[in-house]
Amino acid sequence: MRRRNALQQFGLVAALASTGGCASILGGGSETDDGDRARSGDLETIGIDSIVEGESGNLVVVVNIENHGDSQSSAKLNVAATIGETVHEKTPEVTVPGGQTKGVRIPFEVEYSKYEEASRTSIDLDLK
Repeated sequence: MRRRNALQQFGLVAALASTGGCASILGGGSETDDGDRARSGDLETIGIDSIVEGESGNLVVVVNIENHGDSQSSAKLNVAATIGETVHEKTPEVTVPGGQTKGVRIPFEVEYSKYEEASRTSIDLDLK
């Protein structure tokens, strides 16, 4: 599992580095999201904290979200888990107190073992 997480993080960094470079070449580097950190108002995704097995054997993604503002803020967090050729999506409303970072657990209805055994997986985040 550690190897899978390390490979996913390396793949994410490599993908972000390549897309960031393309955006800079095209003159849009400062106006684009880096794909890892999505923003909505004062809220920003810091990244995926962990991908774990839930109590019922389901996939759970834990996302860290930071509130840069002084007051409580809410937004919809779209989390898309691609397992093989299938995309599973959840869009919960998240609320973070002002000036704090919060870990949000997003449970999916898919078995964790399917994620672990898949040849291709990815997790995409978007705040709305």
